[in-house]
Amino acid sequence: KYDEAKPLFERANEIWEKVHGPNHPNVATGFNNIASLLNNQGKYDEAKPLFQRAIEIDEKTYGPNHPYVSESLNNLAELLRNQGKYDEAIPICERVIEIWEKVHGPNHPQV
Repeated sequence: KYDEAKPLFERANEIWEKVHGPNHPNVATGFNNIASLLNNQGKYDEAKPLFQRAIEIDEKTYGPNHPYVSESLNNLAELLRNQGKYDEAIPICERVIEIWEKVHGPNHPQV
């Protein structure tokens, strides 16, 4: 039911943008939601800029080493992996691991 979900995600994000402004964390969440839906449908070219915008918002809001940034980066890496673009995905995955190590320590199960 992707076709039913997409306009709902888009509408929610439009509301968040109007209420909070274009650089609010809720807007980043909305972009991640829409992009994840598109990624699941194999619409990678549509999804990628939304993941990138979410990363940009999260980095401005939380700084470059926040767990929310790592979640958005991980989503982008998954998209690239789905496309078979492993050379592009690997440095992003490495950055995600670096963030997790800074946040949780090197011996945390998530790392």
